[in-house]
Amino acid sequence: MFKITNISRMLLALGALSLLILLFVPIWYIYLTAPQYPEGLEMQIWHNTLTGDVKIISALNHYIGMRAISVEMFPEFEYLGTVIKVVAGICLVLALIGRWWSALLFWLVLAVADSLALYDFWRWGYDYGHNLNPTAPIIIPGMAYQPPVLGYKKLLNFEAWSLPDTGGWVLMIVTGLALLVVAYEWWRHRKQGRPVEAVPAAKTAQSAGLATVAVLLPLLFGQCSTGPQAINYGIDNCDFCKMTLMDKHFGAELITKKGKVYKFDDLNCFVRFLQAGTVSEEAVAGRYCTDYAHAGVLLNVDKALFLHSEKLKTPMASGLAAFSRPEDLEAVQARIGGTAAQWPELPQVIGANNDEANK
Repeated sequence: MFKITNISRMLLALGALSLLILLFVPIWYIYLTAPQYPEGLEMQIWHNTLTGDVKIISALNHYIGMRAISVEMFPEFEYLGTVIKVVAGICLVLALIGRWWSALLFWLVLAVADSLALYDFWRWGYDYGHNLNPTAPIIIPGMAYQPPVLGYKKLLNFEAWSLPDTGGWVLMIVTGLALLVVAYEWWRHRKQGRPVEAVPAAKTAQSAGLATVAVLLPLLFGQCSTGPQAINYGIDNCDFCKMTLMDKHFGAELITKKGKVYKFDDLNCFVRFLQAGTVSEEAVAGRYCTDYAHAGVLLNVDKALFLHSEKLKTPMASGLAAFSRPEDLEAVQARIGGTAAQWPELPQVIGANNDEANK
């Protein structure tokens, strides 16, 4: 495949380096207006945080059952900076190669990255706007409040705009520039009477597209796994009581559909966290607890067997241990006593424990 001009190569290289600007400026912009807020409310989305009138918007959303907006809602913030650096590095290498196929792949990398980012934003917006608190002060049957991904939408008495901010415009300009370079170099080559080889080009584009998806999908969504994740005892802290998880015979975790992981040192903390409603039931992808008989092994709570005994020295006094096999539970029960229980019974067991402790 033919070489591109030095000017085209320089433009692509500058475009690749420009992607690093996304690490220092807001990428997306949300703007809301309403009769009671004529001056408007705004929120900027960066690669790792949120800024603007986030607290005010969250307080207003509470009335219609939407959850408070927080950085913790976006597990992507933990790795988006790395994604930006990797994409910028890949694009810089492709620019330096200086071939038409590498310019085409440069554009494909950005086009796929743009599409996946917009899809991820839509996916979050759908969950945020549809999974509402059933006990909210204002409930309109059948009403959902999914914010727009791009453009304008009216939500009750609010008008909402969702637009690229500085980083978003940089990304769009670099993507458009890459497409112009690809088109120009193809036209230049054809004008010189040397037709571009259609079949090799098609094969290159197909391979490039597959390679791009293979590279970016793990980067963008690899952190969104909804399966159990190993607990790092001695390092991880409980998301309820903030104590460090130390005893490998106990522990639990909750994983949301967006891949956010919450870890707990005791079933007491786990159940009380769920009762607090920090994560809606619709947003939960998996609930797991540690197998007492096999330290560090996580079980699905719906399939686990539980033993409640005052002689079980658990981190936060739940007196509960989980087992995967009846014979393991029975062996411990024969030694220390106690009663067997199922997952739906745990809130009652823990509530009784806490009532006794408060007397």
